[in-house]
Amino acid sequence: MCVGYAALSQILTITGTSGISGDFNIEFTKIEENTMVNAKTITKDGIGSTTATFTVDLEKPGSSAIYDLTVENKGTIDAILTNIEGVVESNEKEPLDITYSVTGIEEKSTLNAGEQKKFQVKVVWKSSSTSVPTTSKSLTLKLNYEQKTSSSSTEGTLVTKVNELLADSSATYSYMDGTYLGGRQNSNYVWFDGFMWRIMGVNADGSVRLITEEEVTAIPWGTENTVDYDTSYVHDWLNNYFYPKLKDKNLIVNTTWCSETTTDGYSKRTTCTNNLSTQIKPVGLISIDEYNLSLSWMGYLVNNLTFWTLTPDNTSKAWLVNIENPDRLGVNSYSFGVRPVISVSSEINFTGGTGTLTDPYMIEDKTNDTTGTLKDHSYTGEYVTYAGRNYRVVETSDAGTKLILDGYYDTNNNGTIDTSEKFQYDENRSGGCTLCTKINEDLFINWITNNNSNDASKLVSTTWYRGAYWTGGDYKINLSSTENPYTGKVGLIRIGETLSGQLGLDNPQSYWTGTPKDSTYVWIVWDNGSTTGDRTIVMWYGVRPVIMISPNTTITGGNGTPNSPYQI
Repeated sequence: MCVGYAALSQILTITGTSGISGDFNIEFTKIEENTMVNAKTITKDGIGSTTATFTVDLEKPGSSAIYDLTVENKGTIDAILTNIEGVVESNEKEPLDITYSVTGIEEKSTLNAGEQKKFQVKVVWKSSSTSVPTTSKSLTLKLNYEQKTSSSSTEGTLVTKVNELLADSSATYSYMDGTYLGGRQNSNYVWFDGFMWRIMGVNADGSVRLITEEEVTAIPWGTENTVDYDTSYVHDWLNNYFYPKLKDKNLIVNTTWCSETTTDGYSKRTTCTNNLSTQIKPVGLISIDEYNLSLSWMGYLVNNLTFWTLTPDNTSKAWLVNIENPDRLGVNSYSFGVRPVISVSSEINFTGGTGTLTDPYMIEDKTNDTTGTLKDHSYTGEYVTYAGRNYRVVETSDAGTKLILDGYYDTNNNGTIDTSEKFQYDENRSGGCTLCTKINEDLFINWITNNNSNDASKLVSTTWYRGAYWTGGDYKINLSSTENPYTGKVGLIRIGETLSGQLGLDNPQSYWTGTPKDSTYVWIVWDNGSTTGDRTIVMWYGVRPVIMISPNTTITGGNGTPNSPYQI
């Protein structure tokens, strides 16, 4: 078999004022293998310099290699990435079947003094290739930085930036005396307290309204015979389960939420004349009116997932956002996605970013403490790199840090979950479940740990509970259940836990939860974010492993963001 070699030359070019060259010091500090499929590294070099080079051996069509590169600003001057060069030019050179791409870093992103950012370089030999490269291919990437001046500054008061977005937008709307963004928006992303949020606009009191980009869970709206949002399951989950887990609660302001019934799914009311909600709370949901005013399915609030609004139709149904279903009504007792909405103080600052998905605005961190143990210094939603893969923090406890994979069990590492990577649940109420056993076998554990003994030592066994949950049940009953326990290093997310929805992942897959309905049926999370308990134990679905990291594990780098996960 002929072997194709792809040689990558990563060249970092620095531009700036010559008078400050001594203080302008940006260099590569890490080059790490992430995922290798039928590929191996021949050489790599460049740590501590502005040039990183490595050669990778791609064995056959379908081979791929992903490298994590860390670039660090070791100088005393903040920098901004003016442009990225070389990707298009390199991919247009022969052999065309070998290409590369760069993710995790974007033009106009900042690299402040003392800051480091990790990004990925992926090299692929197309699986459809029928030709065999006979020569090596040189791939060149240039990151051009310059000093961040006042004209390129991305810091300031968040509300000032929001007002700029509103002034520049061609689609805005008024609602309850506030002004909000509508239509398509690409520069209103904010990273705050472990979650990616979208800026909605400015409330009447000057605070900034945000909604999560992802569904953080999927539960029933409430009991079958009520229109009372204040006593609903979603209201309770948002304010008594989700809110206490947030890091900077002092930056979130209490808000009045308009829960006003309507039988019109296309309602666009701008005032709240018959509000059924009497409570002023920190977390809520959008109303069906806000969704419609934002240009509904043509707006940024649509993310192809199905999620609740706080607007009832009658005592048995509430309104959903679901672009596939024109009437958008959901039965209160069914489980659909939840996207929290909060308002943050008008005095809050942002400290970087350009508002794009890959370079979101960063809200000022009042605590700024990311050293010590992962258990004591991480928060729900934050990112952690473990054994070369990214996870999210579900919660922390004395037992350690519970993490859920930011993806699916994927032995081919290609993003497509085939039959061999799906499982049957096979629930046995008298003796546990077959799936619970399989995910704790050596084959699965070796995949999770990447056969790394040091990473394997960070995993701890814990007790996983699989209490039965029925349609329309209170989420608290499920989360407090101690039924059907088993001990192992790997578990599954339960209905009602944070991060038990669809998280905006590429190519979303339906996956098993750890919550059975009875001895025949088990709950799954659909690819559209809704959940159902009517899937039989012999059906095949994907798996998102949940693990417990030792309470003694320390943070060695990163800040818990998507672009800079905690390193442990």
